[in-house]
Amino acid sequence: MKKVIYDCDNTFGIANRDVDDGLTLLYLLGQSQLDLLGVTLTHGNGTLTAVQRATAEFQAQLGLDFATYLGTQTPTTNPAAEFLVQQVNTYPGEVTIIGTGALTNLAAAQTLDPEFFKKVAQVILMGGTIEPLTVNHHAVAELNFASDPKAARATILAQAPLAIMNGHMTAEAFFAAKQKDQLLAQLQPLITPAAQAFLDQTLGRWIQWNQRVFRFNGFCNWDMTTAIYLTHPELFSQEQVFLHHDQPLLNVGEMVFDDVSAYPVTMPEHLLDLKTFNNLMITGIAAGFAKPGQEVQHHGEN
Repeated sequence: MKKVIYDCDNTFGIANRDVDDGLTLLYLLGQSQLDLLGVTLTHGNGTLTAVQRATAEFQAQLGLDFATYLGTQTPTTNPAAEFLVQQVNTYPGEVTIIGTGALTNLAAAQTLDPEFFKKVAQVILMGGTIEPLTVNHHAVAELNFASDPKAARATILAQAPLAIMNGHMTAEAFFAAKQKDQLLAQLQPLITPAAQAFLDQTLGRWIQWNQRVFRFNGFCNWDMTTAIYLTHPELFSQEQVFLHHDQPLLNVGEMVFDDVSAYPVTMPEHLLDLKTFNNLMITGIAAGFAKPGQEVQHHGEN
């Protein structure tokens, strides 16, 4: 069973904010082959206060039980960093860290323990671009790496086993309105009417926002790629690139590459099978709600 820590900037439930962190968390909770040790909260989609409130409401609305640890705006000692260090020292070489927000908590963990990244099994990130990013002919600003470029640089050049789901590839992970209907249909016998309404309203509002802004009937499920890459890497192409030792464009989230360097990274260029990807997501989320008690084992105090 793989041990996982999810570091995210969840804003599921906040109007006009991304929902993919929340969906990714629901998928991780449903995977019997994963042991979700805890969720560390960072900034990006919203402030730390907004992320903390949204996550507490997310748990309350959906009846979920998982441990959360709050980070800080700058890479200083905080509960999230302390938890990360504690877990990789308890399980050296066994913990996969998924990061889908600002990477401040990971950089703070490295400050607490300079050997931190040498003790992780793998780091999987959603973030970064290779050129200016457009979605359906609309320019999109990179958010995760750009929210804390110093922390992003420290993380991507730490020489940990690393996979990056960049903004270009993850834009292929399209969640259409029909996927919302399929998901809610599978969850209907498993959750309360209030929980169903919460999911329906939140996903519906985000689809409507994307219709206004991007003119398509759905949204890019950016962050979900990290979790499904962990469980089903065969759904992605497996290109490897080399990061340059200097990353001067991370303030806008853009990565700089080299022909050969000490910083290799797996960076898939394409999602190979969107239909299977979406089906796995839907069945995986439903599996989490089908678990007795819908609970995740606590591995520490909030």
